[in-house]
Amino acid sequence: MSRSVLRALFVVALTAAAGCAARSAPQPHAIVAEPGYALMHPPDVPDTHYPGGVHVVSEAPMDSWHRDAVFATREQCELSRITRIDDSIDDARAEVGDQAKFQLPVRRAVNARCVLAR
Repeated sequence: MSRSVLRALFVVALTAAAGCAARSAPQPHAIVAEPGYALMHPPDVPDTHYPGGVHVVSEAPMDSWHRDAVFATREQCELSRITRIDDSIDDARAEVGDQAKFQLPVRRAVNARCVLAR
């Protein structure tokens, strides 16, 4: 199955799940602006034991992570996260072939997370 088909299925599933959750949750009377979702990637530190001499520290506290972008919904954030993973892998494969998974942009994209923006 192609990546674009998988992306579309993922977005449909997330949208359906969000729609079901929204209908079952009680609605407040006041209008509250949703803060959105931030796409974050973990910090990295020099470490010769890791590919390229850089360790992507996915277990670091979230306040040390780097914000890549902000989205209105979790679905938009997750779609961007998946697209960035796919694009970074494609770029790295074109550049270095089978060693793509060891490239820093790929490791950052794979370890990225969508979190509620503050």
